[in-house]
Order: sequence, then structure tokens, then C-alpha cells
Amino acid sequence: MEEPIRNLNMEKLVSIFNQIAMIEGYDMMVKEVNPLRFFSSRKSFFNLLDKLIYHYEDLEEYEKCATLLNVKKKHGWIDPEVIEIKTDKHLDKS
Repeated sequence: MEEPIRNLNMEKLVSIFNQIAMIEGYDMMVKEVNPLRFFSSRKSFFNLLDKLIYHYEDLEEYEKCATLLNVKKKHGWIDPEVIEIKTDKHLDKS
């Protein structure tokens, strides 16, 4: 007797694959001696790192975010300058 074919929930399947990709991506970035060699440019490398950081930030796994940020810095990323936006409230101190 044949088992009936079950309908796949594609959203759930995509979610599972995305989860696996994030875990594998994290492991590759952190454990690989030179993960930059797998990318065509530094920009695409940093973009993937940013996506991983946002993912782990949403999960509140801040240690992983810090580790990924250190990987970025190790491979040439420089913190952008923080520019303070001055409002009238900050300028008027009288």
C-alpha cells in the first residue's frame, strides 16, 4: 500500500533552508582562515557579513554579532565615523 503524498509547506521549507544557510555562513566566516577568498569582492564579503550580523542581532545572539564584526575588521573593514546630527535643541544652550 502506497503512502499518500504530503503537501510541502514551502514557506516552512524555505525558512529551514535559510536557517541552515545562516548557520553554515557563520561557521565558514568564523572558522575559515581566509573566508575572503571565496568572494569576488570585499564589498560582497562585507555585505554577507552584514546579513549574518542582522540575522544574529534579531536572535539577540550578540556574541556572534561581535565575532562577525571582528572578522570584518580583521579583513580590512574600518568603522565609519559617527556623525552627530545637531538639532536646534543642541545648539541653543542659553
